[in-house]
Amino acid sequence: MARPFALLRSGFPYHMTLGMRRVTSNAVDVALGAGGVVYVLCRGGLGTEIRVINFDDENLGTIGGAGTGEGQFTWPTCLIRDAEENLYVSDEALHRISVFSREREFLGSWGEHGGGEGQLNRPSGIAFDADENMYVSDTLNHRVQKFTKDGEFLGGWGGHGGSEGKFDLPWGVTVDELGDVYVADWRNDRVQKFTADGEFLSSIGETGCGDGQFNRPSGVCVDADGDVYVADWGNDRVQLFNQHGQYVEKFIGDANLSKSGLQYVLSNQITLRLRDMSRLEAGRRLRGPISVRVDDEGRLYIPDYGSHRVQVYKKEAYPLTESQIAPLPRNPMLLTT
Repeated sequence: MARPFALLRSGFPYHMTLGMRRVTSNAVDVALGAGGVVYVLCRGGLGTEIRVINFDDENLGTIGGAGTGEGQFTWPTCLIRDAEENLYVSDEALHRISVFSREREFLGSWGEHGGGEGQLNRPSGIAFDADENMYVSDTLNHRVQKFTKDGEFLGGWGGHGGSEGKFDLPWGVTVDELGDVYVADWRNDRVQKFTADGEFLSSIGETGCGDGQFNRPSGVCVDADGDVYVADWGNDRVQLFNQHGQYVEKFIGDANLSKSGLQYVLSNQITLRLRDMSRLEAGRRLRGPISVRVDDEGRLYIPDYGSHRVQVYKKEAYPLTESQIAPLPRNPMLLTT
């Protein structure tokens, strides 16, 4: 489906919260499965694993666990799935990609530590293109590499620096439906956009805390309308840009209690009393979101790392054709007078 010429944006309201502490502890990423299954990648002292839940917030078990052996993780960072719902997890500390089936069976891993072609040094973001080739943010090598999903090296680009096409600790990566690649350039406080072969196209952002500015962007995704979502980790928010890179709005967190969280609080008198005495506004906000995801239904998923949950929003927007909207004015100031 072609992208709309423009959008009538009705709103982007908060939709729901999934997970809770000790279930989706230190959530760093999510992948969406069939039948409402949500895979949550957890990384931290309370649990290093993939937690399986659903839209009813039921705890359906785990995949993997902390360690250095087969099927284990040390610093898991990014989680994606292929068409068969096999799950792929990048691991910074182990310099590898681990693979699991939807039946939770460990299928294998690939990756070799180093700085040569096809080697990895702290891989973070991973993303599939339409052919299920995988782009990897090779963070400490300051580059992006492309592999088959079985780990065969196909190419790459980058290098350390701040000019166009260079990186300083690239982190999140995504591929849009047109095949273009977006990279969250963490220490350069920007998102760069490339062709599938690494030709620089454009960039978004600069250092700061204002609208359209970043403080260590860590995750990026693009929806079917071409809207770009960026996890602005250091500013505790997610920012939304349109397909032309123009800032639209930000998400700072609006969480309520998830279903599992509500059940826990209602069963604990001390927790009920503490909540009754608390100022609740701060508890609704995002704390260190590392990644961001969208689905085909217009839902936006924000793994809320510091609060051990996933906040979900629901897009309300309507596609417009060129004939339905006036052309851009020659003087944009006319729109505000």
